Amino acid sequence: MGFTPFVDDLGFVVALILAGATVLAYTSIRSFMSLLRNDPVQLRATLKASAVPAGIIGIISLALGLFTEFTWPFLLSDGLGSYDIFFGDMITLFGMVMLVYAIVAFYGLKLEYAGLFGFVGGVITAWYGYWGYTTLVAPGVLGLTKDPLETFLLYGAFGAAGVFSLPAALIVDWYLDHPGPTFAKVSMSLRPASEMAADSQKNAEGSVKARYHLPYYVYLLAMWFPIFMTLAAIAAWFYIGDILPSHLTSPP
Repeated sequence: MGFTPFVDDLGFVVALILAGATVLAYTSIRSFMSLLRNDPVQLRATLKASAVPAGIIGIISLALGLFTEFTWPFLLSDGLGSYDIFFGDMITLFGMVMLVYAIVAFYGLKLEYAGLFGFVGGVITAWYGYWGYTTLVAPGVLGLTKDPLETFLLYGAFGAAGVFSLPAALIVDWYLDHPGPTFAKVSMSLRPASEMAADSQKNAEGSVKARYHLPYYVYLLAMWFPIFMTLAAIAAWFYIGDILPSHLTSPP
């Protein structure tokens, strides 16, 4: 049997994206529930547990992305040459983001810079999706893929989730740094977190014990990440259902 340079792994690429989006969406929902219950121990445990599947997905995604970047398996003669960039770049970036998150979550580090990386990755992903959908590849034909609209929705949802990963990460970091019976008021003060936590404790003393209350801006900043990540998972689910039959019936 002769060697064939073309390896059609797009189905597996989208499967990895679907798995990653599902893990992050579920983790973000569980984390938000821990915030509502004022349970920092459970929040840290949720983040650490999610690091295992996120890390596995990240390693495989990064390896697959680097393989695509180095070997360019999709051939121009087959009309798929742009896939090496359009999908190779994104699965590589996706793998890097997942790995960074896995390391940060497992070791209990601040999520701030993982969120910043996710923010940058989200902006890049959105631009790839935009140009992938609007590029004129032939007279009257838009899109670098055979499913331009589905690809645009997939990239757009991941782009939005990436952008909102930064404020969500900052909220989680602030909450974990300022434990107490009330959510500490966000401030740019350089006072130590221990002093601010003590103030939070003092302000809550003597008040009627009630359900832990999150300010409205926390909902506004943090809720968009699980929403868009869930939408990204749904988009990946429909996308893989759309492309898988054609890829299974056209082996190399």
